[in-house]
Amino acid sequence: MLMRCMQLAAFCLSLLSSLSSIALLGLSAYLIAAASLQPELYTLALPITGVRAFGILRALLRYGERYTGHAAAFALSARVSRRLFLYLLRLLPLSHSSGENQGSLLHRLNRAAEEWRSFYLRGVTPMLVSLMLAMLAAAVLCGMGSLSPLCSWLPAWCWLAVAGTAWLGERKQLALTAEYSAYRHRLLDLQSGREELFTTGGRAWAEAQLDGAAHSLWLAGRRQGRCRSLTELAIRLMLVLPFCLLMAELWESCSLGRMSFVEAAVLAVSVQALLGEFAGLAEAVRHVLPALSGANSSQISENNSQFEKNSSQIWAESSIMNSNKVCLKADRISFSYDGVHRVPDSVSFELMAGEKAAVLGDSGSGKTTLFYLLLGLWQPDRGTLQGSLLAEGGTVSAITQNVYVFDTTIGELFRRLCPEGSEAVVWQSLELACLGDFVRSCPDGLGYRLGQDGCRLSGGQRQRLLVALAAARALSTGSRLLLLDEPTCGLDRRTGERMLAGLLAAFAGRAMLVITHDEYVAEMFKKKIHL
Repeated sequence: MLMRCMQLAAFCLSLLSSLSSIALLGLSAYLIAAASLQPELYTLALPITGVRAFGILRALLRYGERYTGHAAAFALSARVSRRLFLYLLRLLPLSHSSGENQGSLLHRLNRAAEEWRSFYLRGVTPMLVSLMLAMLAAAVLCGMGSLSPLCSWLPAWCWLAVAGTAWLGERKQLALTAEYSAYRHRLLDLQSGREELFTTGGRAWAEAQLDGAAHSLWLAGRRQGRCRSLTELAIRLMLVLPFCLLMAELWESCSLGRMSFVEAAVLAVSVQALLGEFAGLAEAVRHVLPALSGANSSQISENNSQFEKNSSQIWAESSIMNSNKVCLKADRISFSYDGVHRVPDSVSFELMAGEKAAVLGDSGSGKTTLFYLLLGLWQPDRGTLQGSLLAEGGTVSAITQNVYVFDTTIGELFRRLCPEGSEAVVWQSLELACLGDFVRSCPDGLGYRLGQDGCRLSGGQRQRLLVALAAARALSTGSRLLLLDEPTCGLDRRTGERMLAGLLAAFAGRAMLVITHDEYVAEMFKKKIHL
């Protein structure tokens, strides 16, 4: 409610500020024109006082307009940003089938918030204020009866012409935005695979791809420059020609005696000041069009509704499952990254409470994808996935591949990710992951600093630390399901068997699902799920 009041106050102050500016120039024109007739000085006292009053009033109104306008705009931007990022938190991590990675989506949502702030502050308010001024001016000129209908409606026609020309010109600018997005996408894509390109000798191909995208961007920039120059020229002509038409009409009115010289001077200067207000329409349209053409709010709302719909379909039947018997049940689930190739494809299995199973499959068969589906981070394209344990908060512990390790101490990492766990739980988890001896050998123990992304650990130590974190979370929260994706990656067979044996013993009464490509790991599980 407060923000709406501030928006209304900002609009009213902006309108009054423009009116005071026009009145100031009109009174100034009256003083100059009347003084040329050499009247008595006392007759000019009131206009002189009015000029001073309107000058002070205009300054006060502009300060008030900027204060309330910026406050309302940034409050609106904060609200939009909060909604966008709450939506982002619910959506991440993304599947590649969305056609957009996490960084691109974050960038797009952030740009959306900035565009909506500019839309209100520099777009919609100036356009509405100038439109209101045009309608008021048309009403005043029609009420005077001294001008022809064409000149009386001149401010309204001029507003429509300038706004329409600016709108058409800005529509042409969107082509450059598309070309820049294509070039940026190509550049980031090639940069991500630069090592592969240099290794395979694909540098020449990459340079050709970038040259082509850069040339298209350069051509679009030239077209944009020509279009913007022509648009600005057309707008200037639309502001000058109506004023010339008005001056001709005023000259004729003065010649026929329908209007005095002083009235004509005041009217000419006032209309010129009004047309000066229209000069900012092109800049206002430049901020309005991206927000409207992007359809950010409707698109995000649509995506959000679709996300909620998919989520409800996935877990709609989970409440009918008996959590004491069935932990997970997948019925012909499939997932596609490109709409064609499905990994996994029509997978069905059932995992009972306390049961242990291993997921096996060739590289690219969809083991990691299945892992994300089981966690509920992604949604299957086909089939149903039921599991009451996943529907309950805090009942699943898991480790995934490519997990980032924060640059902090071991103890702080456990406190951050497992706040419920005690120090005893931390040490128990480290022992289960076969990492207790290493931590004790460190000079600082749990205070050992890991470095950026765990760079002070070897690959095997880093992997065992992730397993320890999952185990600590399972022990501290009472998780009845433990999901592990390639837990023995980077470990020798002896250490891997010892770690898994400890986990199987420690979580004997809990369900466990391990995704692996190691045969010796699969042999430790009675139940196997093949992809």
